[in-house]
Amino acid sequence: MDKKILVGKVTSVFGIKGEVKVISYCENPTQIEKYDLFDSKGNQIKLKISNKNKTIVGSNALGDSILIAAIQGVTDRNAAENLRGEELFANRKDFKEVKNDEFYYVDLIGLDVIDDNLQKLGKVTNVSDFGGGGMLEIEFLKADSKNNLEKVENFPFKNETFPEINLKENFIKIKIPEILK
Repeated sequence: MDKKILVGKVTSVFGIKGEVKVISYCENPTQIEKYDLFDSKGNQIKLKISNKNKTIVGSNALGDSILIAAIQGVTDRNAAENLRGEELFANRKDFKEVKNDEFYYVDLIGLDVIDDNLQKLGKVTNVSDFGGGGMLEIEFLKADSKNNLEKVENFPFKNETFPEINLKENFIKIKIPEILK
């Protein structure tokens, strides 16, 4: 299965002809229409920026750009209302490769989690960011009462906790915070 990157979100309806307002998370917001897009169920979405000159029409409280777009097959306000809140994803493989010390959050999902002794402890199962920084969800091979760890735990994505990331060898090293020991 191809990994997907969240690149946008339908926020509301615009007008009566089925157009929608879309937040674009892309570095260049208008590039969102260049990607093969998918909804949260994996259905392909054909999006075309429809406002004059393909310009940004505003931004949300976080500074994300808002565009007006037409989505293929959506021709009236009622159909557009059904898309409110729909997240838009693109294939990871469609993005440029990054430098050795860079990555997309989605690249971390599936990495083996190892300790200083190179022992496999588990896997990264999810990455979340609610505005205060990334959190890695780790599914451990087993619960660890010595370190006070459940089978699944979330850790702040910080250098102190995750000092080494190696995408080529498919691992991320963890230092269990002292507070848990």
